[in-house]
Amino acid sequence: MTNAITIFWIIVCAPIALFPLLGVDQGTIFNYSLLAQIITPVAAAFFCYLTSLVFPKDDAMYKVWSLLGIGVLCWGIGAMLFALYPLIYAGQETPYPWYSDIGYLLMTPFVLSALFIFKKSLHIDAPLWGRISAGCFFLAALALSITFNLSKFTDDAFIPFTVTLIYTMGDPLLLGGTVLVASLLAGGEVARPWWLVLIGLVFYYAANVIYTYLVVNEQYATGDFIDIGWLAGFGCIAVAALMTRSLFKNF
Repeated sequence: MTNAITIFWIIVCAPIALFPLLGVDQGTIFNYSLLAQIITPVAAAFFCYLTSLVFPKDDAMYKVWSLLGIGVLCWGIGAMLFALYPLIYAGQETPYPWYSDIGYLLMTPFVLSALFIFKKSLHIDAPLWGRISAGCFFLAALALSITFNLSKFTDDAFIPFTVTLIYTMGDPLLLGGTVLVASLLAGGEVARPWWLVLIGLVFYYAANVIYTYLVVNEQYATGDFIDIGWLAGFGCIAVAALMTRSLFKNF
């Protein structure tokens, strides 16, 4: 099952890279990417939910995989709403901010909660180098996020300002949390899926940062190569969920 899902995700991601080389028209690329951005997080959320059922409801890992699934599903709902706007309004571009941003923004607190509970369940303190590394990555990501989002803060309206502020803080917090959890992990069969989850979150973070840069410079269009970052990130989480399920389902 895990191998099959891995192959499926590669097949889903490949067209984003190949379409421009094959001369596929922009409309097809746009529609394909939108559909892929809906299917992949929803599928990943489903696999997280299946994995959570392996554990008792009072087990920390049940909460961890449930929260991961909810967070990824929120992003998928955001993608659905983003794709819905052009259908409702005769092909007009989805504005910023819109209801889709609620779904996108909700992913971060749910994922951070999952990482916090996972860290707590390990019953070990993060090493000093891990805390320093997490702090450095957070500050570097925050500086980058502020730089890329600075032009958006010119809007004095409360909602656009607040949404931009949450976006600006969310990605650095997610990256810092990812690095902190990585400092706690060792090798072994049980840790392997969690390395994959963290790699998936790094893919997700990188896609968000590059997306923000391209949008600010008016160079982004749905179906751009960087969309693979989101798809691959959700794929890593989905495969990690299935790996964990296969490890614990017989316990």
